[in-house]
Amino acid sequence: MHSTAETVRAEAAAPGHDEGPRRPWDCCVWPLAVFLAAGVLEPTAAGGGLAATLGIPFSAYPLVYSLKLGATLLAVARVWRPIRDWLGRPSWWPPLVGAALVVPWIVLAALEREAGLWPGAPARAAFDPFAAFGAGSATAGGFLLVRGIGLVLVVPLVEELFLRGFLMRYVIDEDFWRVPFGTLTPAAAAACAAYAALSHPAEAVAAVVWFATISGIAVATRRPIDCVLAHAGTNLALGVYVIATGAWWLV
Repeated sequence: MHSTAETVRAEAAAPGHDEGPRRPWDCCVWPLAVFLAAGVLEPTAAGGGLAATLGIPFSAYPLVYSLKLGATLLAVARVWRPIRDWLGRPSWWPPLVGAALVVPWIVLAALEREAGLWPGAPARAAFDPFAAFGAGSATAGGFLLVRGIGLVLVVPLVEELFLRGFLMRYVIDEDFWRVPFGTLTPAAAAACAAYAALSHPAEAVAAVVWFATISGIAVATRRPIDCVLAHAGTNLALGVYVIATGAWWLV
């Protein structure tokens, strides 16, 4: 009997298989690590955390978020060429599926919040630039643009590189770049579910369902870019919903 890792390695050895990305640790792990490390300094409306310990007020959120985004963009720029070469050509339908997935995300997240399923779970920043700076101010519009770049462009890329580019392949084989993208095993599915719940503690059910669906897109197309675009589609639709309804607790 061959192990799962041995089977995957045998498949990866097939002619024409593209191992990737080049510089896999730098590409798949480093950008999200920078994003998360800088994120611990973000203040929230509820207070608490390292930001509160350091005396960072909630009003400083735009500055802290902008610095975090800038650091993450520098990390991506450092390895952009191998990332770009590996992402592949997009399919037309994943962004549409991603946009549609905003509905179950919002519904499930709201149900979890109303039911109080996760008492004590860290809340999102919930920073409303219109309340802070005025609905018609240039400052509010400028920060909304920065927040949109993070939500729609940066987060989908760095999170998908880490989760489906690294973690779901690493649990199959430590030399994860040898595992074909889109390979789904019980261990990979479990890693995805654990990451979803731990990284979105206040919306754990919604996150597990959503991330599992995006894994299905990875299996279906075997193209990293399709997962990134599906993720971006959801985040874009979520951003539009938040602006329209004022449900800033979702971001």
